[in-house]
Amino acid sequence: MAGDHSAYHCGSAAVFSTLRRLLEVDHDIVEEGDFDVLYVNGEGSMHHDSGQFTKKMELLKAAIENGKKAYLVNSVWQENGHQYDGVLARLSGITVRELASQQELATRHGITATMALDLSYYAPIDEDASHQDWRGQVMITDFYARDFGFWYRVNSGPLTARSYVDMRDYGWSAFVRSLRTCRAIITGRHHAVYAACVARKPFVTIAGSTHKVSGLIAASGFPIPTLSSPRDANETLRWTMANRAMFQEFFHWMDEVPRWRP
Repeated sequence: MAGDHSAYHCGSAAVFSTLRRLLEVDHDIVEEGDFDVLYVNGEGSMHHDSGQFTKKMELLKAAIENGKKAYLVNSVWQENGHQYDGVLARLSGITVRELASQQELATRHGITATMALDLSYYAPIDEDASHQDWRGQVMITDFYARDFGFWYRVNSGPLTARSYVDMRDYGWSAFVRSLRTCRAIITGRHHAVYAACVARKPFVTIAGSTHKVSGLIAASGFPIPTLSSPRDANETLRWTMANRAMFQEFFHWMDEVPRWRP
């Protein structure tokens, strides 16, 4: 296994623990040394020829060149070059988390990928985990500044009246259980959207560094907006609350998407 981003926040930790749990059913997991099969968790790093993208593709390349089976799973894919097209063609399987990545692999690289939801969606929830009661508030997280390449917290304007939550302060179960007590969440975080879906709470989503949220919504066919900036978040929140029934249908659609299996 490779691609452990558990230290980033609770969503990434939920992904890797779920991947490990699924693989342990039929595989013996080794941390180092010889292996027969390599599974690489692509997650949110496989875009724009990033350093993590290169690192993971080199791991896959080395595994293939040594006669091993190799899989790229639970991945985004966006605007990468063609330098690893030969590696992609020789993988034993590729699974992406949404429609846009699936389409880009097909049209740009000639690769057929399976689509399955992010593995965090299937992480068990500890119903005894301590959590906070947000008393029906609208919560807000941080957002990604595309032009500058960093995450930021809104510190001026009407959104500052919203209650801020940092995913890094919670475990997955605590975050989901806390979200169950809120009214909605405004977020630029992909895994905060997933946590809201697990908690069955509506959300307003602002685009991050990739198409991973908009691609998920596109796959569903529901006209849930993805904003380019938080500027219109409060107005979109009014639309969101007026369309709560649509979000429940969206959650039902997610439940029906075939799960990834090793």
